[in-house]
Amino acid sequence: MTEGLLCILVRATESQRSPFILTYCHVPLSHFWIRNIRGKRLRTDWQTDDWSLAADKAQQIGVFSPLKGAGGVAMAGFQIRKYRDEDEEVVKEIFTLGMIEHVPTSFMYTLKQPLIQMALMCIFCALLTSSKSFLLPVLAITLLLAGIRQLVSYLFNNYIETSLKEDMRSITESYMGKRDACFWVAESDGRVVATVACLPCEMQQGCLELKRMSVRRTHRGLGIGKALCRTVSDFTRERGFPAVVLYTSVVQTDAQKLYEHMGYAKIREFLIPNWEGKIINFTIIEYRLEVQERENDPLK
Repeated sequence: MTEGLLCILVRATESQRSPFILTYCHVPLSHFWIRNIRGKRLRTDWQTDDWSLAADKAQQIGVFSPLKGAGGVAMAGFQIRKYRDEDEEVVKEIFTLGMIEHVPTSFMYTLKQPLIQMALMCIFCALLTSSKSFLLPVLAITLLLAGIRQLVSYLFNNYIETSLKEDMRSITESYMGKRDACFWVAESDGRVVATVACLPCEMQQGCLELKRMSVRRTHRGLGIGKALCRTVSDFTRERGFPAVVLYTSVVQTDAQKLYEHMGYAKIREFLIPNWEGKIINFTIIEYRLEVQERENDPLK
């Protein structure tokens, strides 16, 4: 077993009320525990050098049973490890795809803004009144919507390009070569499926910032995001920092739910500091997790 974190998601059998996660911790600690889907720790009293022995133990207490044909238990494993140079291409791909998928949601968010709706309505009514034609205002609004869509795409593409030229240009340099920074990937079946990183926060001195959290769409819902969050909080605690901070956008609702579930508190909201962000009222949310106060937290 290589150093890392291996999690086994266990789907509930008919006799169980909820799924469980069997987690195998960092070698050489070799602890494992059983968590239900809400993250509550159920058992913590075994140690082993082999996760299969842990599975046997879990089976003995009825947490899950081995595969039994189509009606058996399905399991999906993943391992968290530190970034390697050969991961560069796939890591950048995961980051890029993870950002681009928010463009449609951001476009719909923009259209729901009162000022945008008022502007579109005023333009439509003005053109309809002046031209005495229904076609002209419809074409004008269609062009304006296309322009707003392009503006939203530009915002995300600009952020992606900037990130790939800055910290993502050389992950080894930006993260692995610094004492209080690190970059991790999650592997499933030998394939990198998720990423996360942390480094000293520029906006909150004395804290570490969680960055580059992204999970492939095909591997969401398996507890990978939670495991990555725990990896960062454990690293922060080990390095003696009091808290982890992170920044996410208002449209990333799934990420917000994950962070709040993991104990992060919303600190503030602010607009993107450029004219494009102000036009579409694009908000950034700051979260903070006090790690030193969570040493006795049952979710650890």
